[in-house]
Amino acid sequence: MTFIASAFIFTFSIIAAIVPAIHIPASGGEAPAFPSPPGYVLPWAGGEIHAVTQGEETAFTHNGLAAYAFDFDLSYETVVAARGGKVVMIRTDSNTGGCNRSFSASANYVVIDHGDGTSGLYLHLAYNAATVQVGQVVAQGEPIAISGETGLTCSDSDTGPGPHLHFQVERTDAIQYFTQSLPIAFDDLPRNAGVPQNGASYVSANYGRGKSQKIKLTPYRVPREFNPIAVPADPGIIEAVHVDAPPSSEAPTDTPVPAETAAPQLTQVPTDTPTPKPTRTPTATPTNTPEPPTATATPVPPSPVPPTEIPHTLSPTAAAALTSTPGPQAPSASDTPIATPSP
Repeated sequence: MTFIASAFIFTFSIIAAIVPAIHIPASGGEAPAFPSPPGYVLPWAGGEIHAVTQGEETAFTHNGLAAYAFDFDLSYETVVAARGGKVVMIRTDSNTGGCNRSFSASANYVVIDHGDGTSGLYLHLAYNAATVQVGQVVAQGEPIAISGETGLTCSDSDTGPGPHLHFQVERTDAIQYFTQSLPIAFDDLPRNAGVPQNGASYVSANYGRGKSQKIKLTPYRVPREFNPIAVPADPGIIEAVHVDAPPSSEAPTDTPVPAETAAPQLTQVPTDTPTPKPTRTPTATPTNTPEPPTATATPVPPSPVPPTEIPHTLSPTAAAALTSTPGPQAPSASDTPIATPSP
């Protein structure tokens, strides 16, 4: 009898070593749903704590299309789906980033369509770090990528790129990966109506399917008002540049993008957003047009120089640096309409 039992155990061990393990989904074999169930939880592993380095509606980069975005201090850490859905766009080929407008088109990202007209954008991901594929349906809490510092990323110390995760819920678009962000609330935030506050730290309750929930959820199902009012301190600094073709067919974008390419995105800010000087852009006056004698009293500065050091959060020191930096927000002779000499 002992010999038979030993033989059985030996045979079973051999079979187990040869036959690959069978993967069984965590929640009773049920596939992730699409359209996905409503509700958002923080986009990192449950039980971990991270801080908000830039909240919504700021004068730095969270205005206009990015008015309702959040930046979290994930430094090369696992990003999980804040809400389930279908992966529709991915970019992973960029390995460049920095605190300069020339990097605004160099960010890696994953876009997840929720199936209700909204999508989740996960931006600034590390090089070749997406763990999902286009067409894949993922569940809330499923790992999708590793955070990084590609694209326009600024560190708190103002010394170079700062790794973090930019997350926003936006209007679904079949072509553009970066569209108008929408106001949302998170079910695992018990205060401030579920809206993350700038500088605050939060513990995620995003444990994923099939795992016991260890943090009380407070679902917020009342839609928030869409009324973005923040205006950029520097119109040349934007979070991302639009493309006219599906991003998956793009070649790597490692070359600087001139400010003239970034400026048109400002025109896509909702019309109810107050803009002090809507007609003034970095390209408003051609640089090869001679100035009339009446304008020579005020020297015309050269084309705006992209700021190379901009803090990621709007501390008092950062705000002073932004307002003192020469750029398109400062009036100049080139912004004044040239009077036509009378006959």
